[in-house]
Amino acid sequence: MTESMIGFVVGLAVLIVIAAILGRRYRREHPEDGSGSLRMREWLDTHHMSWMHHKH
Repeated sequence: MTESMIGFVVGLAVLIVIAAILGRRYRREHPEDGSGSLRMREWLDTHHMSWMHHKH
């Protein structure tokens, strides 16, 4: 691997770890009452995963 590729992979891994830590902290501070995960799933469906549901 080239040096720049190693830097990219390491940077990506660091971002993933930070996102996991922040997500865990958020879930600990805001315990789900059952509707939180449903709301997130609906948000993902409408904003990011709509391309999966398109019929061409």
